[in-house]
Amino acid sequence: MRVFSASIEAFLTKLDAMTRTLLREEFDVKVGRTRFETRDGWTWPIRLVAIDDRERLGYFDADACTIAIHKRLMYTAKDRVLKDLLRHELAHYFTWIAHQDGSPDPRAHGPQFQAICERYRLPEAARRASCDIAEENDAIEGELANEAVISRVQRLLALAESDNEHEAELALLRANDLVVRHNLDAAIAMGGAGRGDEVEYCVQVVIPCRRSSPRVSAIADILCEFFVYPVQTREGLEVTGTRANVEQARYIAEVLDRALRASWKRTRAENRGVRLREKPFMEAAAEAYIEKLRRAKSRHTPSEQRALALLEKELEWAGNGIQGGGVRTATSWYETCDVSTSHGAKAGAELEIQRGVAASDPLRLIGK
Repeated sequence: MRVFSASIEAFLTKLDAMTRTLLREEFDVKVGRTRFETRDGWTWPIRLVAIDDRERLGYFDADACTIAIHKRLMYTAKDRVLKDLLRHELAHYFTWIAHQDGSPDPRAHGPQFQAICERYRLPEAARRASCDIAEENDAIEGELANEAVISRVQRLLALAESDNEHEAELALLRANDLVVRHNLDAAIAMGGAGRGDEVEYCVQVVIPCRRSSPRVSAIADILCEFFVYPVQTREGLEVTGTRANVEQARYIAEVLDRALRASWKRTRAENRGVRLREKPFMEAAAEAYIEKLRRAKSRHTPSEQRALALLEKELEWAGNGIQGGGVRTATSWYETCDVSTSHGAKAGAELEIQRGVAASDPLRLIGK
């Protein structure tokens, strides 16, 4: 899992400087502001991220051209150990550059990897698959306060069994109120000091998908109201936020995915013979639902509004940091369709939980 905080930002800045020095002095390449240039004239990104991983101290991600280093090392590793780890991952990077035909696996330590290590005369410590660092203690996965909020949000979404449709319709709005209140209390507790306080952010895929879709884009827009930073990646829709907010977003994304699928399917069935377009439908549905959420937030005091604005600004900082400069999911061009927009707005305004489910059942949230 990728992670980010004020301390991690400083750690990554240090690693970036080390990496640039190693690239210039030991790998003999030209180094620019964000990329390095190999002798064949190709340029490659210099991108480092921090991770919280039970098994690996670091790795090279060939798909994203990214070097990942465990956050624990900023507290336990001396500079020499860090440099050897960076040499090791850079060797994987250069092995992948030299063999992009799919052979070898850039994570492997076979003959091609060893040849790169030999070519650049890397020390023995940098060639080994592991470093001599004490084993990490078992991670504490959650915090009691966060887990309590997550549990309450899940109960609001999954246990809305009231026969009163108006009470059912308020379930997700109440969940959003709870998320806002939890984050607002945290901001007030910090005294509005911002990123100087050590808040750790993490990232998780909430909807696995190789490419975005109108539905996934709509979900990303709605999730922004739940204090996470969504980005479409090769793995799917990822969100950045505190651990509590990311866990809540994963749960809510599943709910919204089912809801929007059902709304689109029902609208098409009710309008057979009418050519509907999914993109304007989903955009309108998201806009209508976001408007409901923002109306609910408008009752906060001016000081609370400022605290929430600071939280959103910090989240954008963390999102850019944890993505290594990634960009939030963008809205693509689409052909307008008034009929589709009208039906989408209606679906968003009527989004609600129809009935509760057992704890062991999958979530089922559908349109009205």
